Amino acid sequence: MLTLLTVRRTLALAGVVALCAATAVAQPRPNAAPTAGTLTVSPDGASMAVSAGGSERNPMTGSGCSGYIASGAPLVAVQHSGGPLSIYVTSGIDTTLLVADPAGRWQCSDDANDSNPGITFDSAAAGTYAVWIGTFSPDAAGASATLHAIRGQPRW
Repeated sequence: MLTLLTVRRTLALAGVVALCAATAVAQPRPNAAPTAGTLTVSPDGASMAVSAGGSERNPMTGSGCSGYIASGAPLVAVQHSGGPLSIYVTSGIDTTLLVADPAGRWQCSDDANDSNPGITFDSAAAGTYAVWIGTFSPDAAGASATLHAIRGQPRW
């Protein structure tokens, strides 16, 4: 026979499980295959049209780490041979940027140039940079954006 104490404990445990499930956030996987393709940095720069955003809040913390991304695999893999590097986004909507460098360090940007994000590495390591492009609002998921990667400073 169930006692009142057993019922209360069961309800409390169910509440904790529900809370944990509701607040779970999928983590970006920088080593997964990119969903939109690969961009190779050249001296003249490279660009790719993409769909920005997703339904998951950017799980990283720190300056510029805002917005909503498609979690899991990166949107684009940027291949870089080393040296100065800028990765930036242009769009007609407010976008955000999340980048994992080849060493697994995370960088975020929001509003580097008006509502467009950008990250500049003065001396970037050679390798693959995993890139997620978010939108400031989850309602803007699927918006058109252009990802740019160039040696040196952005060409907004």
